[in-house]
Parts: sequence; structure tokens; C-alpha cells
Amino acid sequence: MANRDIQASMTISREAYDWFLVHAPQKLTEARENAIKAMGMVWADEAKEITREDNHIDTSLYINSIGYNTGSPSRPLYQINEGRTKTELEIGADISYASSLEQRYNIFARGLDRSNSRMERVATTQVQRTLEL
Repeated sequence: MANRDIQASMTISREAYDWFLVHAPQKLTEARENAIKAMGMVWADEAKEITREDNHIDTSLYINSIGYNTGSPSRPLYQINEGRTKTELEIGADISYASSLEQRYNIFARGLDRSNSRMERVATTQVQRTLEL
């Protein structure tokens, strides 16, 4: 029978210990949030581009209401839900006919498919920048 009571120890400087204790949890949370925000912006931008490409019956209000606030009078749906172990981002368009367009044309679903590789790249970049890697 194998012994499963394996123990290991190491010595680190007090400075390193203090950094990990204070900064690591905050930095990891910040990196996760930055990655999610960047991915959401890429996804929203792709949905906007699909809307323009497809020449949907559209107003600028619809495009400006997708994803994040661009300073226009729109009310984008952009809600970050932070949990202990995961972060979720809800994006959408807060106008009366947004759900009809999505049901008919799958704009956000197609945007997610088209932007997947770019979303991975921006997430990686944000994590590296935040953690100073």
C-alpha cells in the first residue's frame, strides 16, 4: 500500500509571502474580470459588424445598444456577474425588437462563433498584462 501522506515544504522570503498573500488573489480576480470584459467587447463588436453586413432593418440605436456603452443615448445590456470561482458577462441590446432580430437572424450566436479565436487572444493578453507576465 502506498503512503499518501506526502509532505513538502519550502522557504520563501517574507516579501514574496506578503506579495502572494496580499496581491495574488486581487490580481487573479482583476485578470479574470479584464479578460471577460475584453472578450465581451470583441463579441459585441462582431455582432455589430454582422448587423451591418446583413443590412438588417436597423437603426443606429440598435447597433449602439449592443454590448457596451459607446456614449450614445442607447442602453446596452452589459452586466458582469462576479462569483467566487467564475465571472459571467451578459451582453445584449436593450431595445424592443432586439429579441426578434436574434430569434430570426442569430446575430449574437453568429457573432460568438465568428469571434471565438479573437476572444481567446484578447483574454490571454488581458491576463498577461494584468499579472505582468
